Amino acid sequence: MDVSVVRRALACLELAPDTGRGLDDLLVRLMAALADMPGLSSAAVVLADADHAPSIRAQLGAPDVGLLLRAALERGEADAPPRILRRPGAGPAESPLLAAPVFAGKDMPWGWLFVDGLFGAPAPIEDDLRLLGLLAEAVAAMVRVAAQGRERGDDLAREVAFLRSKVSLRYQHVFSEGSSPLLVPLRAAVDRAALSDGPVALLGEDGCGRGVLARLIHELSPRAVRLFSVFDAAAGQQVALRLFGGSRSLDKPGAPGLIEETDGGTLLIEKAHRLPPEVCERLGRYLADGSFTRLGGGRTRVGRSRLLLTAPPQGLGSELAATPNLAVIRVPSLRERPEDIPALLDHLLSLGSARDGRRLSLTPKALKALETYDWPGNIHELRVLVSRLAVTAPDDRIDIADIPPEMLAEGERPPVLPEDAAELRDMERQQVLSALTRHGWVQSRAARELGLTLRQIGYRIRKYGLARDEDENA
Repeated sequence: MDVSVVRRALACLELAPDTGRGLDDLLVRLMAALADMPGLSSAAVVLADADHAPSIRAQLGAPDVGLLLRAALERGEADAPPRILRRPGAGPAESPLLAAPVFAGKDMPWGWLFVDGLFGAPAPIEDDLRLLGLLAEAVAAMVRVAAQGRERGDDLAREVAFLRSKVSLRYQHVFSEGSSPLLVPLRAAVDRAALSDGPVALLGEDGCGRGVLARLIHELSPRAVRLFSVFDAAAGQQVALRLFGGSRSLDKPGAPGLIEETDGGTLLIEKAHRLPPEVCERLGRYLADGSFTRLGGGRTRVGRSRLLLTAPPQGLGSELAATPNLAVIRVPSLRERPEDIPALLDHLLSLGSARDGRRLSLTPKALKALETYDWPGNIHELRVLVSRLAVTAPDDRIDIADIPPEMLAEGERPPVLPEDAAELRDMERQQVLSALTRHGWVQSRAARELGLTLRQIGYRIRKYGLARDEDENA
């Protein structure tokens, strides 16, 4: 037997450890090696995809595609010998077709290698079948080696992402901008959740940073290179359809849900306590064994998405709370860690300075007033306040008079504005109105003249209730 083609086929395997080359590239090179066989005019490699549907991954010449795909629907056994699907002369102008099963191993793509001949006459067809069996083993080896190379590449990418996220700005912002003892167990819980792969419930008040912690857990985990999706359980209808997808019917195609779309990544379900009971039951099954079905379908599917859930301090509903492997992280409110307020304010003011070029700071009296405020909106309310002060504060030094009165204790609220301050506000109002009038109420031009951003001039228009004359008369 001429083994030169086998040598060239095995030479293709030397390229497989190079992770830049995929399986399809290796199979194309195999087809090029087979092109020199005297009895071959067409060949094809058919492998099953993730849904066990056969697809032609490489071909040479013009094989009978219909016959190939029909034959490939049968899964070959690991030790099944090559066989003759169509003998020479089986029909008018029909060439023979030989097939050998490709079996790379459990949980690997399987399929067939088809050829219409190899050695040609006068060599017996048994020689073709023996060589075809060797070539099918070479294809199986390519499938295995390419899969291993892809896994090594994925593992390397996850490792790089893991190390990069360890020094991420998000991690520093959450755990370096504060000194509260409550951050110590919180940091430990987040680190454990990142190293785990099970579901996590983040319990806390609105605005306390549950979403930030969820994204941080994703970034610190090996799933960091995968998708991070967010779903608000309180927004809109058809919650089950959006999470689990719908099956195909006569009048509409099937569609995946977020669990499938986020395959291998992390899905954050916000306000999970508001999920309908039937959805909680479905999620409970998914959390228990990773299986689910699309709405209206009976086929059981296996998902690989990790679930993170947010809920108020009272916790989740009984269906989800009973999940055996559910980890719970309790996120403290801002009023429980008042010692962190100065550092958080300084951090947010620094971010505003980098964005707007204006370095704001707080007087001791203003800082003390904010430390004693109970912050019902938590960190979100703090962020909104800083953004507001960046627009409304007349000086870079923020005093207690610049803080909204509703955030101050009764004794800290400033008296009625003095005449000079009222006059300054009247002057600013007139200045903004005059610039808008000169530029025909084109806000971008007026803002450029005043040295303001569009957001800042928009705030002043709302603040002073400014409107064009025709708007007022409408």
